[in-house]
Amino acid sequence: MQTFIHDLRYSLRTLAKNPSFAILATLTLALGIGANTAIFSVVNAVLFQAPQVKDEHRLIVIWVNNLKQGWSRVGPTGEDYLDWREQSKSFDEMFMFEHGTGTITGEGEPEQASGLRVTTNFGDFFGLKPVLGRTFRLDEEQGKHNLMLLSYGYWKRRFGGSPAVIGRPITLNGESYTIIGVIPASFSTLFPIDVIVPFDYDWIKRADSDLGVFAKPKPGVTLDQASAEMSLIEQRIGEKRAYRKGWGTVLVPIDDVRVEYIRPALMVLLAAVGFVLLIACANVANLLLARAVSRQREVAVRIALGAGRMRLIGQFLAESVLLALAGGIAGVLFAFWSTTLLWKVIPSRIPVPNAAAEILLPRIHVDGKVLAYALFISLLTGLVFGLFPALHSARVDVNESLKDGGRGLLAGMRGRRTRGALVIAESALAFVLLIGAGLMIDSFWRLLQSNPGFNPDHLLTLQIKLANDAKDSKYRDGTKQADAFQQFLNRVEEVPGVRATGLTEIVPLSQQDMSMGSFVIREMAPPPPGEKFAADLRRVSASYFNAMGTPLLRGRAFTDRDNTDGRNVIIIDETLARRYFPNQDPIGKHIHITDFTHRGREVVGVVAGVRDTGYDQQPRPTIYFPFLQVPAQTMSMVVRTSAPPDAILPAIKNAIWSVDKDQPIFNVRTMDEIVEEVVSAHRLAFVLLGVFSGLALILASIGIYGVTSYSVSQRTHEIGIRMALGAEKSHVLRLVIGNGLGLAAIGVAVGAGAAAMLTRLMASLLYEVKPGDPLTFVAVAALLISVAAIASFLPARRATKVDPLIALRYE
Repeated sequence: MQTFIHDLRYSLRTLAKNPSFAILATLTLALGIGANTAIFSVVNAVLFQAPQVKDEHRLIVIWVNNLKQGWSRVGPTGEDYLDWREQSKSFDEMFMFEHGTGTITGEGEPEQASGLRVTTNFGDFFGLKPVLGRTFRLDEEQGKHNLMLLSYGYWKRRFGGSPAVIGRPITLNGESYTIIGVIPASFSTLFPIDVIVPFDYDWIKRADSDLGVFAKPKPGVTLDQASAEMSLIEQRIGEKRAYRKGWGTVLVPIDDVRVEYIRPALMVLLAAVGFVLLIACANVANLLLARAVSRQREVAVRIALGAGRMRLIGQFLAESVLLALAGGIAGVLFAFWSTTLLWKVIPSRIPVPNAAAEILLPRIHVDGKVLAYALFISLLTGLVFGLFPALHSARVDVNESLKDGGRGLLAGMRGRRTRGALVIAESALAFVLLIGAGLMIDSFWRLLQSNPGFNPDHLLTLQIKLANDAKDSKYRDGTKQADAFQQFLNRVEEVPGVRATGLTEIVPLSQQDMSMGSFVIREMAPPPPGEKFAADLRRVSASYFNAMGTPLLRGRAFTDRDNTDGRNVIIIDETLARRYFPNQDPIGKHIHITDFTHRGREVVGVVAGVRDTGYDQQPRPTIYFPFLQVPAQTMSMVVRTSAPPDAILPAIKNAIWSVDKDQPIFNVRTMDEIVEEVVSAHRLAFVLLGVFSGLALILASIGIYGVTSYSVSQRTHEIGIRMALGAEKSHVLRLVIGNGLGLAAIGVAVGAGAAAMLTRLMASLLYEVKPGDPLTFVAVAALLISVAAIASFLPARRATKVDPLIALRYE
């Protein structure tokens, strides 16, 4: 320990004698360590922070699927849940829930609260200890109980955190509920909701699909074993209920569900920022090698006086570790600042693919785990970039270095090879990063240029849910629902600045619950046994396609005459027309949707395909119904404006409230915001890869400049002789620049091989771009070679100005 403390003091003194070197090395490392720490803080918050509930790592999600019909992850029915719970032996517990919203009225402005309807084992399943009151009891499963739990955030926001809220009545969807408890704030990381109410047991038995089920496998039961048992249960269910024949189950751990959409982007970024740190290490190692030249006489004297080489290596490593720790401290400060920026770049909610759900991301911050990571990589970095210079310095030729004018090993061939190898490594790492950034730039540009089937510009979306649960509700009748929505439309159309309005059951790209159904075509033979024609189903108003900017390709759009008094009609999209009516005109054909009572709906129009599930997903077959014929309790309004949507929003709300003053308006978002969220993973990788590749390019160019400049200083004597013997300045330029370009070219070759393998990891993030895109590889190679030429030119130009007489007397 005394030796170590002595080495640290000595290192501090030597670094203090050369502050410019110490500052340059510290700042270089701070960039690398700070960027790594910042990205790790994101990875830590997103990937390594499990939901704070009981047995969180045992939780799995169970969906049903039917790949032949195109359904990959569908919520089960209430009957499915009851059968699973009764027949399965692989699970300790099962829990069922349903996402939804409810209208809170009676206190202030009407509000649409997000919530869950749950089985009464809710509290026990998640091990929740209420902040106030209690959770539901298991014996409350039977019958209907109008009880309610509040989330911690909603309790604070709506009720000011008052303890008197327990036992208080609250009106939800026109019915009175009693508040019995407040759940802890930590539960919001799993379900960002406002209220929780229990299922009505009779309703469970008749509940349709789109429910959610969590389960906990018994200790020792693997996911494969549980999946095998669930497959057998599904076969028995198919034998009992014919419409479920051919369906299976999908079991996915909750940890995977929460992060599967954004994990590939984070892993690519973590690897990219690691490359930046390695390049920074190579640069500092080159600085240390150059600095060692001025210290070789000192090292030789110490060896001659009896210092051991291991002792010298330890001292040099102490200096590099000290620099790394200083860089780590500066890097942590940089990380504190950059996490604020990252929070603005990374979306607060991320979609769960093919599941019509979203996950709330925890806030990014630098905690103890992140600080420990920063300390670890600082120490590791100090050892990595300090080891080679330490080994070279300790192997100095004592006799040669002590001679007057001796230049020692570092000035010889071995030192130049080491420095050249570091520059090659820098160039290769920079090339890989630049390839990744180039692919993402190309991919992101293509993604944004793709046609989603509608025009997102100046388009506002909002959701309206009519409260029809209460027996005396004025909206229990479907005709009254249709009349109310039509009045909302008419009033909003009168608002100044509104160009067009429309209603839709599901807003494209919004991750709302997808409605799908099977159908047959009257004029065609039925599908083969075991197969079905399937499509997404949408209710829309007559003005919807005009408001969205979705082109009508054939036939006509809906009109207000397409109501319950008119004939049953539908509009299909071009994807369905192309798949099921090849080389035919679908207008006038009749489609029977098996889940609807109306038979033989006539196709009256064909519209462009819409990317409902993702900007990078192709349109799926879709059938549109006139909502006046098939009313719904919940609809979304789309409003095309001539001014910024936010400026017109208050007038739009007042127009709706002029029809019903108690009607909540929720999920208010512009289409630009929805698109931005959907492409969030692509945008995150695009922005940060661009930043990191820019850093890598700068650091690599500095490294090439440093090596070339050092080479010129070491070859001053040689250059002087060449010029004295008649060498032209152009020859010297070619000699020096060729040295830098040669190192960069080797680095590009090595990097191309590494990039060809590593970019395959980015395949899930790319859109219409192949990981081995040759144009990107050629462009990046040309860019890196050009930067190397520029970095080599300045030292080369200096070399041409060498005075032969001075150079011949060099050293």
